[in-house]
Amino acid sequence: MIKYTDNKIQLAVLKLFNIILSSSIFPNIWNQGLITPIHKSGDKFDPNNYCGICVNSNLGKILCFIINSRLVHFLSENIVLSKCQIGFLPNDRMTDHVYILHTIIDKQINRNKGKVFSCFVDFKKAFDSIWHESLLYKLMESGVGGKTYEIIKSIYTNNKCAVQIGKNHTHFFPQGHGVRQGCSLSPTLFNIYINELARALEQSAALGLTLLESEVKCLLFADDLVLLSPTKEGLQQHLDILHRFCQTWAMTVIISKTKIMVFQKRSSHQDHKYKFHLDTIALEHTKNDTFLVLNINATCIFHKAVNNLRDKARSAFYAIKRNIKFLYQLGAG
Repeated sequence: MIKYTDNKIQLAVLKLFNIILSSSIFPNIWNQGLITPIHKSGDKFDPNNYCGICVNSNLGKILCFIINSRLVHFLSENIVLSKCQIGFLPNDRMTDHVYILHTIIDKQINRNKGKVFSCFVDFKKAFDSIWHESLLYKLMESGVGGKTYEIIKSIYTNNKCAVQIGKNHTHFFPQGHGVRQGCSLSPTLFNIYINELARALEQSAALGLTLLESEVKCLLFADDLVLLSPTKEGLQQHLDILHRFCQTWAMTVIISKTKIMVFQKRSSHQDHKYKFHLDTIALEHTKNDTFLVLNINATCIFHKAVNNLRDKARSAFYAIKRNIKFLYQLGAG
C-alpha cells in the first residue's frame, strides 16, 4: 500500500515511525483490534464453536515488522534462542526438523540397534495462552532492553479489542493474554516465551540422542514439540520438565492429543509395557502420529512424509506455473 504512494506520504510515514521508535510509545489507536467471530461447525449458540479473526492497523503491522527485524537480529547475534527451535526463523525450514528427526532415529535404530522414546506434545491454544506480564518478564530475562523492550511493553500493556458483528462492535476491553494475530512480532515473542523449556531440556541430566556430536533432546517448530530420548527414564524426565514449565508459565498440554511413540526396528505390542505420565496422568501410545503436518510411524518408515512433501512441492510448482501463464496472457492482451 505505502510503496505505491508518492514521496511526500512515504516521508510522512517515515517521520511518524521514527517518532514512535524514538519515544517507544505505540499509538493507542494502533493497539485497538476488531475481532470478527467466524463459525466453524456445530451449535451456533456455543461460543466454543467460533474462532476469532482480529484485524489491526496496517501501519501498525508495518512498524511491528521493523521492530521484529531488530528483535530477530538481536536474538541471533546473542544466541538467545535454543538451536532446537527453528519456528519462523530466517534461513530455517520445517523440513530441516523432519530431516533431523529421520536421521537421528535411523542412526539409533539401525546403527546402534537401540530404540527412540519420543513424545509428540500438543499444546492447548499455545499462542493465546501467553500472559503479557510473563512475556515482558521473559523479554527482560532474555536480555531484550532499551527502546525495543519499551515499545513492545507499550504494545502489550495497552492492547485492547472489541468484538465486531457487521458494522457494529462492542466496547473495547483490555486483553491480558495471547500474542497479537497477524503481527510479525508474535511468532518471535512466542519463541522467546517457550525458550526456557527448550533450555531446561537441553541442560537436564536426561539422555538425548547424538547427531554430529550434538545432543538432541527435543525439536521445536513454534509450538510443535517432540521430546526425544534413547531411554524410557530419559523421556520421563523430559515430561517432568515439561510439566513444571507448564505449571509455572500457564500453558496447557492436551493430554488426549499428546502421544508416546517408541521407534524401533520392528513395532510390537510390547511397546505398551513402557508407562509414561504427565504429572499423574498416563499418556497413550501410538504407532502413527503427525509432526509438522507430516505423517510418521513407529517403524521409522517416512514414505508418507516424503510423499506428502513431494505432493506439496508439485502443487506449488503448478500454482506458480498457472500464475506465470496468466500474467503472460495479461501482458500480451
